[in-house]
Amino acid sequence: MTQVAATEIEIEPSATAIDAVFEKLLADIVRGVHPAGSRLPAERELSRQLGASRPTLREALRRLGEWNLVEPRRGSGVVVRPYRDWSIEVIGGYLRYGKPEGNQPSIGQILVDMLAMRRALLLEVIRQTASRVPKGGTAGARLAMARAWSLRDQPNYAREDFEVMRAIVEAARFTPGLWLLNRVADIYLDLASTLRFAVKAPDDYVAVHTKFFDLLETNQGAAAVALMNDYLERHDGAVEQLLKVVA
Repeated sequence: MTQVAATEIEIEPSATAIDAVFEKLLADIVRGVHPAGSRLPAERELSRQLGASRPTLREALRRLGEWNLVEPRRGSGVVVRPYRDWSIEVIGGYLRYGKPEGNQPSIGQILVDMLAMRRALLLEVIRQTASRVPKGGTAGARLAMARAWSLRDQPNYAREDFEVMRAIVEAARFTPGLWLLNRVADIYLDLASTLRFAVKAPDDYVAVHTKFFDLLETNQGAAAVALMNDYLERHDGAVEQLLKVVA
């Protein structure tokens, strides 16, 4: 039986270790421990500081690079990028750890703005798909709505609520919209987790959504958009009031 030397075996770093290093670096960057334009410590030193292997560190840095937080520069090592260059995926970490500077909006304002962006995205997706949902095409969305309502007092409510719109877009065969929703799913769920005290199913959740589905299936797209616009403005308005009280 052939023996394989230990040095020939490359052990993959665990996801847990990578996640921990990634989260620590993310926190330090958005807190300003590593300000924009600064160079992170050399790989060997940073590995020692974090108690991580170099493969683990490299993978964490690669992920940070995907979010435009850092970039490798020849002769300068890994450099922290300016706040204005960061990707939207950073927002969850920024809400947890960020310390806005004088020229940056407050955390509360960022939360309000994120709700506005979510509302605009959902309404535009509805406009694009309202006339494309076939008769019976809301069945998957209705099931997701029922699951969301059954979980209305639990953290998984937000995930099932998001699935309602994904099911609509999928039924309409609007692939770009589906992929766009997939792109922002983690961002929205991170936001919902941060706002767990506020993101809850309104009392009229089932009634509004049932009517919304009926409008879609009867090709009343304009009425469906108007209904959802009113619902989202009321719901987000209530959340914004809570944010002002907490702030």
